[in-house]
Amino acid sequence: MTGEWNGREWQDYCVLLLQKRYAMLNAHSLQLVPDRHQGDLGIEAFAHDGIAYQCYAAEEPLSVNERYEKQRGKLTADLGKLLSNQALLATMLGSISIHRYVFIVHRHDSRKLIAHAATKAAEVRGWGLSFISDEFSIVVETADDYAVERTAIHAIPAPLIQTPVIAGGVKDEWSAQNQDLRSTARRKLSKVTSSSSKRERVLESLTSQYLQGENTLDRLRAVVPEVHRGILSTKAHREDLLVLEYLTGQDTSQAKLAEIAKDFSVLLREDYPVLTEQIATTLAWSAVADWLMRCPLDF
Repeated sequence: MTGEWNGREWQDYCVLLLQKRYAMLNAHSLQLVPDRHQGDLGIEAFAHDGIAYQCYAAEEPLSVNERYEKQRGKLTADLGKLLSNQALLATMLGSISIHRYVFIVHRHDSRKLIAHAATKAAEVRGWGLSFISDEFSIVVETADDYAVERTAIHAIPAPLIQTPVIAGGVKDEWSAQNQDLRSTARRKLSKVTSSSSKRERVLESLTSQYLQGENTLDRLRAVVPEVHRGILSTKAHREDLLVLEYLTGQDTSQAKLAEIAKDFSVLLREDYPVLTEQIATTLAWSAVADWLMRCPLDF
């Protein structure tokens, strides 16, 4: 997935991948470590097979070197927690001996991180901790190392997330309650077309697409919550770039709106294969309508 992540979203997604892996391998052998009470002690989860997991997504955009430095710093800090919290960890792990520490990052593009992990693994082995195996090593992974699990998570039957049909009464009620949003969109559309009748037809169509998209997102949240979170993150990231890519005074034709929608639809399909072309198109036009009404997309 190419969309950017914040720390919590990445952690939640990694947990889903791990839960899927252990559900297929050995159910009930994965233990998550909640971080709301005295932190996560340097690990997000551990399994009874002696593997511990920690997840980290650096805030983008970053250069390769900047990303490496942030990942190196995070790995160093979290491994240090194994030493500073050794008593708590020994109690929590019991008889489990950790022989593998998996550091899951959203993007891995520096061999220097592997070298740093090897150096830190030797250091950890030298601490003499009761719950660390003599064969302790560190592996750097990404979501690509969980291709089977990722496919399983996203392999939701299409009928479960079909685009809903919006009843006319629902659209009329929403329109009556959101006249200010529609007025904002109408004002911007006046720069797209001078025909008032065409402008109203476009506005009505955008309103339908917006409501269908919102209902589709609600369905996705219930069926594939990790995809729902990812789409919202991708949309927010795309929204941040709109003001730079579509400046006032540039082409404001209806074709430009279609181009924006198509580009976003393609991005959604690339990042979330579970989406059909129809659903991705609906979500894209829904986003365009939302951006027009709330002002991220201005003319």
